[in-house]
Order: sequence, then C-alpha cells, then structure tokens
Amino acid sequence: MNRPQFQLLAGCLLALLLFIAGVLAVGWPLQVRVDAPRLGMPVIDQPGAKMEVRLATSLPLMLPELQLSLDGPGGAAPLELTASRWDGAVAVLTVVLPALPDGAYALRLKTPTQVLQLPKAVFLRSSWPETLRLVQIADLPPPGYEPLMRQFVAEMRVRKPDAVLVTGDINYEGAASNIQFIYSQLAQLDAPVIMTAGNHERTAWHRYLRVFGARDQRTNFGPLAILSLDSAHGRDALTPSMFRWLQHELAHLDGRTPLVQLHHPVFSPGATAVPEAGGTGGYLHGFRRAFIELCRQYGVAIVLSGHWHQDAVYDSSGKFRADRVDFPGTKFVVTTALGAGVRQVFADSGTKNGYRWIEFTGGKLGAYSSDPRNPVPSTALGSP
Repeated sequence: MNRPQFQLLAGCLLALLLFIAGVLAVGWPLQVRVDAPRLGMPVIDQPGAKMEVRLATSLPLMLPELQLSLDGPGGAAPLELTASRWDGAVAVLTVVLPALPDGAYALRLKTPTQVLQLPKAVFLRSSWPETLRLVQIADLPPPGYEPLMRQFVAEMRVRKPDAVLVTGDINYEGAASNIQFIYSQLAQLDAPVIMTAGNHERTAWHRYLRVFGARDQRTNFGPLAILSLDSAHGRDALTPSMFRWLQHELAHLDGRTPLVQLHHPVFSPGATAVPEAGGTGGYLHGFRRAFIELCRQYGVAIVLSGHWHQDAVYDSSGKFRADRVDFPGTKFVVTTALGAGVRQVFADSGTKNGYRWIEFTGGKLGAYSSDPRNPVPSTALGSP
C-alpha cells in the first residue's frame, strides 16, 4: 500500500470513527419512544389476543433490556413477549394480552434508564356489546375557550360512549401548551380516543406527531372497522399510497362493518351554501370519485368529517339531505365544531358547538343525529 492509499484509508477510518462517536453522543444512553399503542392510536381487543407494540429508539436497530406491563386497578400485569422484528428503524414487539377484567389499561414500559406510561392506550373487552355508542368531535376549542373542552369531557364522563373519534383540527395556533391541554383532557376519558389529523395540525406537525402520533390507521372495534385517514396534508386529497391502503383495508374487513373518518368533507357545499360558505368550503378533491365508489362497493356505513364548523349530511350522489335519516347507502356526514368559530355554511342548517352521537346495533348504523326525523343536527354541548 503506497502512502496516498494509506492516507485515504486512514481518513475514511477517522471519518467512520467520528460518525460513530457522533451517533453515540446523540443517542446514548439508549432512549425509547412508544409509537403505538398510545392515546389517539389505541388497541381495542380481547384477553388472550396478540398485540403489537411499536418502539422507536435513539440508536438505530438497538433495543435496551425492557419490561412491558399493563397498569390497571389491580396493579401491573406483565406482558409476555412472543416475537420481535424491525420495521425499518422501528422495533415491533408482539405480546399477549393477559386475562384481565374489561376496562382501560395504561401501557407501561421500563428500561434501565426510563419508565414510560401511556394513559389508557389498551382497552380490553371479554365480549362485544350488541350496541356500540360512538362520539365524534372535530375542530376543538382554541386557546381562550378551554371551558368548552372541559364541558365536553364532563358530559362524556356521564354519557359514557364506547369510543371517541377526533376528526382533526385540535390545535389551531400550534402552541405546545394548548396541545398538552387537549391531551390532558382527552386522557381523562374512560373510552378509547381514535384520532386523525386536520389542516391546522400542520402548524406544529412535529408536536402533533410527538404527542398523538396519529396518522392513517385501522382500529378494529368489535363488529366495526374504524378507518382514519389524513386528508389535510395541504392538498385536500387522498394520496395514492393512502388510497391503496384504504383499498386494502376495505378488502380485508373480516366481516366487520366499515366506518371512515377524515377531516375534509367529501362533497362541495354546492348550491345550498351561503356566500363564501362562511369562510370555508374546502372539501376532498384527489381520489374523490374513486373513494365514493369504494364506499358503495364495500358498504361503508358512514363517513365522518369536520372542517366546516357546521353540520351537514349528504348521500352518495352529493345531494344535501335534510329530509330523512334512513336514506339508502353511505351517509356522508359533517359535524360542527366542538370549539369556537362556529360558522353558517348552509342557510337552512343551524348549528351550535357540539358533537355527533352515533350508534351501531349488531354492526348496523342505527342513529347518527339528535333529531330522529332529520339527519343533519349533532348534539349541542349542554344538551340534557
């Protein structure tokens, strides 16, 4: 080896050593972040089922010694690890859910340097009820309107839904204090919280992902398959990869009834809109026709959205429906804002700060409006 070759080799080795030292300096001691399950991305299953725990680490392809357990009223129940693999840079651990009473459990992870606990990330049911009651909220209270959020949580602790769907726009100003407030309020609910993103999440996307981590996801919930899509990435559209994912999930329902939530309404306000649609009017563009066809093909019961800060309901043809609740086909539903900034998008549809109460009986959609004759209204905050 001549001198130039030796100098080149030495330089490469030095660069490699400096790179390794830099990685160790940043990532050591080894830290772990739980990506799933977590608040917004829960696991709902039965005792004895297998559950995947997804972990990100501060050093690539390295896992510390760890202990996993579920914390509940009876203390900590250890989780049996049956398999592990790497999905890119994410460790995927398969564990068995222990025989525990029905209820909500916090996932607890312990390493030599960390103890992490995620509130109410795992929900166990030994059997599924005949009727599942869901609540949908969207466009949450911004800073200065915290009492609206507290009131919603208080009402849900009385009404006790089986799950809460959060359909985007939780953090309008991107403030860390506001997103932590929303997190602390949702963590008080005694029900799974299943989230998808809105356009305002992009104001502080890193904070939203760090706290909730919710993106496209499927949540099996007894007879339901709840599919949450992110339509609010700046194009008011489904991306090609998102559409392929949706096709795959709908083709593998395993007998479950599909429900879809995404932030943007599927249809335009159209001729029923007041001038400028109350300052909004954004709706789904990319893959819209194909999406509607998928809903028809696979019998999607209801598509839930927000964004307009006012209630609306459409049928599969895009016709605004205020005439009857039992029209055939998929119900395309827009729900008013839980928070401030309620708008008047439709001249003939009043709205208030509120949420939508949805009931499935035997896997079939039974109710989705506060008025049994009119599909449009949601439930106003403070209603008896």
